[in-house]
Amino acid sequence: MLEIVLTREDANTEFALLAEWLVVDRAQVTQGQPVCVVETTKATVEIESPGAGTIVQLFPENAEVELGKTIAYVAETADELASIDAEPAAKPAPKPAVGDRKATRKAAELADLHGIDLSAIDKRGFITEKDVEELISRQKASEPPEQGQALAGLSTEGVTLPASFDLDESVGALEAGFLASIRADPDSFRALSSDEKVNALRDAGAHIGVGVDLGEGTLVVSPRIVIEDGVRIGPRGTVVCEEVVAIGEISQFGADLELRCRRAFLGAGIWAGRSIRFGGGGHRDPWATLAVGDLAFVGDEAFVNVCRPVLIGREVFLTMRSIIVTHNIGHSVLEGFENRFAPVVLEDRSQVGLAAVLYAGCRIGAESIVASNSYVVGDIPAGSFAIGVPAKVTGKSSHVLSGARRIETARRMIDDLHELLALRGHAVSAIADGEPRSFEVEGTHVFFMPAFRGAGTAPAVVLTLEVHGEMADGVAVIDLVGRRVHGSGGIVLDSVREFCRKRGIKLEPGPWAYPGGLL
Repeated sequence: MLEIVLTREDANTEFALLAEWLVVDRAQVTQGQPVCVVETTKATVEIESPGAGTIVQLFPENAEVELGKTIAYVAETADELASIDAEPAAKPAPKPAVGDRKATRKAAELADLHGIDLSAIDKRGFITEKDVEELISRQKASEPPEQGQALAGLSTEGVTLPASFDLDESVGALEAGFLASIRADPDSFRALSSDEKVNALRDAGAHIGVGVDLGEGTLVVSPRIVIEDGVRIGPRGTVVCEEVVAIGEISQFGADLELRCRRAFLGAGIWAGRSIRFGGGGHRDPWATLAVGDLAFVGDEAFVNVCRPVLIGREVFLTMRSIIVTHNIGHSVLEGFENRFAPVVLEDRSQVGLAAVLYAGCRIGAESIVASNSYVVGDIPAGSFAIGVPAKVTGKSSHVLSGARRIETARRMIDDLHELLALRGHAVSAIADGEPRSFEVEGTHVFFMPAFRGAGTAPAVVLTLEVHGEMADGVAVIDLVGRRVHGSGGIVLDSVREFCRKRGIKLEPGPWAYPGGLL
């Protein structure tokens, strides 16, 4: 007969919470099969069966068990099972006194995330994640969110929100009569030309910048509309927000965009592909807020469900056909099925692979990467690489480069750029070996030097890892590490900047869109 024992991993912890049985009592189990989930103040772990047989559970779910106790037997034979049945039932371990009350690790993390004081939870013994979730729900129910409260309790740490998130509430308000007319007859608005739509919205009070293009058949309707310079929304788009839509300068959206939520704050320099859908069930809910940071990328056919807040940080990469859900509706909660409503957060510069799914309540840490086709059901720490169903962290998203390796990588960029320009049919000189490594195109020198110390012969575009001096007129310097352009230039600088952007080096000042050129 085998025993499953709660082993002591922490000298400061006396009890553990038997959070969940993963198998039913008297089920057949195999060696190494996870059979239960146990939580302490330090960790949440799955416990595996030590062998094959029939499991006999000695404690119910949510029981607080003293460490070192046996929580189940695994009977390997019928005789062993019969002997267990002949023994008197185990007595539950005594619960800690009120003064010894502690929270499981998950409960403490959730409370910290939402600013919850655990002393507000009146419970004997362990405080669980469910206890904290119930308190959050009660608080939300007692204080229906206004616009300014939409993110109440949700941490924005690691997320650079777009400037429009702090927009003055008087900006872009439409006349009530005009708003009512669009809502009553949206097809007439869709039939207008882009210029006619822009002029009509401006005349009604919307804030519309210069160079805005609203594609053929596109509808934009909201009580407040703020669209900055150079924004383009492709044909057959539908933008319907219950309170406000704000879009930063030179953001681009492909054909068949659907954006439906209560509040949408979209940053500058966003590039979004075709057939993207923001909204879905619950898009009119009081919490249905979407924020997308500057320079984010959203691939074709991505779907983002917004019935609870969705925060997408600066330079986030959301690949095509990826899915974000903020709630699931299945079978009845009274029958034990999960029915969860929770926000989703993607911190700055995180990446989500092709067809990956992010489930309600998850948070993707800054600069982490979720692999294609993964299913994320929990938080991914910053700087991590996660893969699988469910997704698990298997390593780091990047590694530290030595100084020599960084120089070699940057020098190789010059070779790659030279090859690309030549294949594009441009007249480029041979690469000058040594330092600086350089070539000439369109009468402009392009070269790399590990450190730029000033001056330079114009016209030139310099790629470097360090900037220590002033550049001469006609010399543009690209700081690859600081991710910044110094000086100005023409078609060659624009093309080199686009080359860098496609290698993940997005340069300031921005936002910036490639106007076309050699690439």
